Amino acid sequence: MATKEQVSAELVKMGFSESDSEALADCMVNGNSLSWVNADPVDDAMLELLNKFIEVNNAKVKVSVKDVPTRGKYLWDVKSTD
Repeated sequence: MATKEQVSAELVKMGFSESDSEALADCMVNGNSLSWVNADPVDDAMLELLNKFIEVNNAKVKVSVKDVPTRGKYLWDVKSTD
């Protein structure tokens, strides 16, 4: 797998925010689990790209994102599968 910075840069190109990209990259490269909440927009097309990226790069993580419409936020849950 690429470096954390390289992975983060690719995720930003897919449309993810800097903060989401940095957190995701850390989990993918280091095999960490992490949960966070923020208001940075995420849509199904972005999540589809993310899942393909995870598969192609054999990252050992599973990502779940839940929309919290009453708060205008997204709940991220990234779990290591290793």
